[in-house]
Amino acid sequence: MHRIAVISLGLACVATNARAQARLREYRPEVIVTVPNVAGVDVKFLVDERLDMSTHATNEIIVGAGLQSPQFHRASAAVEVRYVKALNGAVEHRYVPTLYTNFALPGGFDLRNRDRLDLRAANGGWSRRYINRSAIGHDVSVLDRAIFPYVQSDLYYDTRVGYLNRRDWTVGVRAPLTSGSSIDPFVARSSDTSRLPHLGFTAGAVLRVTL
Repeated sequence: MHRIAVISLGLACVATNARAQARLREYRPEVIVTVPNVAGVDVKFLVDERLDMSTHATNEIIVGAGLQSPQFHRASAAVEVRYVKALNGAVEHRYVPTLYTNFALPGGFDLRNRDRLDLRAANGGWSRRYINRSAIGHDVSVLDRAIFPYVQSDLYYDTRVGYLNRRDWTVGVRAPLTSGSSIDPFVARSSDTSRLPHLGFTAGAVLRVTL
């Protein structure tokens, strides 16, 4: 319980700092539903919404579906199709191949990587965005349940601007709710030189449900 209190205090401090400094501030609820797999392949559906903290307007909403392979030597692959609608009404279609890898580190820590390519169709043209995510965490037993506190970084390279334009830093914890569901509350700080304002903060949660 002491560890939970420390984690919660840390998340609260980061969130308070975000409210004090950020010019771009968002809430981000995300729901990922996995249906029973066929031959080890998971079928997933997701809804990811970005809400302005001040106005509660939807800055962006993403709806998608995809397939993910079973793990092989601590790696798996996925492909998704996403429909993205921005606040100004602009619509973008994304085709997203992804590679997941997981490595055991000394001391019981895990290094979880995600390499993603966004193939984006918008305004009659195509662009690409490469995203590398690395997260380090450690399972902690709380009330006979294993939770996974983690720190995470995301690096973005966007062909629309032609350089490494964005970096995100995230602190979160994945906690089981039931045998088939979990929730990840998190806070994140992003720095994006290709937009104004450059600095942004996000507080949100990812709800994962396996049917």
